[in-house]
Amino acid sequence: MSESTSLYRSHRPHSFDQVVGQQHVVRTLSNAITQDKVHHAYLFVGSRGTGKTSMAKILAASLNCENGGPTLTPCGTCESCRSIAAGNSVDVIEMDAASNRSVDDIRELRDRVAFAPTAGRWKVYILDEAHMLTKEAWNAFLKTLEEPPPNTVFILATTEAHKVMPTIADRCQRFDFQRPSIEQLSEVLTRVSAAEGISIDPPAIAMVSRSASGSFRDALGTLDQLVSYSGNEIPLDDVLEVLGAADADLLFGVVDKVTEGDPAGVLNAVEQVVRSGRDPARFARDLLGHLRVLLVTQTTGRIPEAFAVTASDPERLARQAQAIGPANLIRTIDELSAALGLIREGDEARLAVEVALLKAARPDFDPSSDGLARRLERLEQGVQPPTPAPASRPAPPPASPPSTASQQSPEAETASPPVPTVEEVPSPTDEPAVLIESAEAARPEGSPGGSSPLESSPPLDLDRLEQVWTAILDSLAASASGMVASYFDGTAPVTLDGANLTIGFPADAAFNRRNAERTECRQQLAEAVLAVTGERLKIEYDSLESDRQATEPESEVMPEEDFVARVKSEFNAEEVI
Repeated sequence: MSESTSLYRSHRPHSFDQVVGQQHVVRTLSNAITQDKVHHAYLFVGSRGTGKTSMAKILAASLNCENGGPTLTPCGTCESCRSIAAGNSVDVIEMDAASNRSVDDIRELRDRVAFAPTAGRWKVYILDEAHMLTKEAWNAFLKTLEEPPPNTVFILATTEAHKVMPTIADRCQRFDFQRPSIEQLSEVLTRVSAAEGISIDPPAIAMVSRSASGSFRDALGTLDQLVSYSGNEIPLDDVLEVLGAADADLLFGVVDKVTEGDPAGVLNAVEQVVRSGRDPARFARDLLGHLRVLLVTQTTGRIPEAFAVTASDPERLARQAQAIGPANLIRTIDELSAALGLIREGDEARLAVEVALLKAARPDFDPSSDGLARRLERLEQGVQPPTPAPASRPAPPPASPPSTASQQSPEAETASPPVPTVEEVPSPTDEPAVLIESAEAARPEGSPGGSSPLESSPPLDLDRLEQVWTAILDSLAASASGMVASYFDGTAPVTLDGANLTIGFPADAAFNRRNAERTECRQQLAEAVLAVTGERLKIEYDSLESDRQATEPESEVMPEEDFVARVKSEFNAEEVI
């Protein structure tokens, strides 16, 4: 059985004109050869698989080609070119600094440098993973690197330039190798597939290119693996199976569910990913790639070519880019990016992805102030949250009509929209925007969009104010601070006389009431009442009715000893004398 050579080795570029990308390196080295100004030391810096070692071998072959060297187009057939490509040339020495990093290894190299080239004109030393050398080895190598013998070139390749000693880097010409784009990777894969007789569709090539993460070697290695899996006919389904990547329909479907605000849909999509044996983190990265295509399409009005698998369905891509909206798209990208960051820090991948997609699909699931802002944004756009499934909603209690309903005329009852029932009132964990959305939904057609949320409802009374009091406190916490909102814990509306609202405090909340007496706290509470009810009211304070009899014998001002004792009890404090 004959030994086969991997694709990334057999299809290395052998001349400068075969290099894809890195044009700044190609041009500089080509001019140096043409003008006979080859430097004695080069530092090649770049991530793995970007072509550092291949470029070093091309430079060595160009200098030592027997047919017209130094030349920009080494023949590839002479003894020197073939030995350099095979890695057994006596004049081109490749060293792995990861395993030859000691002072003794460098001293041996320094002794060999003194000998002149044997077969070619130049002696080339390629030191891979140069950052792995010890400090002592660098110091032993410094003088030789600075003043090598004639016709000697050192090429240091590294992925971590910051670990190379500055005194070494200063003596080298540095070249930074850029990560290839998806288009450049696709170009190489297409060329290699044609040379090897491999049939693979452009969408599959795009998926392999995206999975390579900017590495030519990884891209060709994946193609080699696919040939072993599928033979020379590689369908897209096999690529998805080998890479464990999410297919186009699943990616489109998840974004549709986010746009529709369907939390069950996004959870079912993640469940489908997990059941198929795929990695949720990989699914999130694929989804981010799809969202990037949507972002570019939405911003430029053009669909990028060879960008992702989903680019093969341009009409659906254009429709989805228009439907999701720019704010929702950016928010989804932010949530997924944050989830991937949490996964890298050790969080459970599936849970992180599920929470990110839930926040993107339903902002009301996000208890933060950002979530409130998103719900207000949806309200402005006229987007209503989907109604929960009846099976998951508890049976609603019988709705009681407001106390002022009996005083209204029949004409007013027919003209006014129905008052939100008790089940529409937010729970303590909901945000005030939920009530605003339900009020907006109840506004009759033709009413002005800029009117207050409860403008078309019956006049505000104490009963309705008690129903929305929790939402008012939540709005206060979101707009002011959680500390200010905590001053009103346990409070409730007591009386509503025209534009004067009296808030009752529990008997044991003297400390909170004293803080709430501040002018800025009154103003912030009044703004929260306005935001939820649409009414600007003057705020007054009193004790709750149930606590009045217990508090009447006490004086209005708490004695100093009692106040100190209360502070020590509530805050677990100690008195310092």
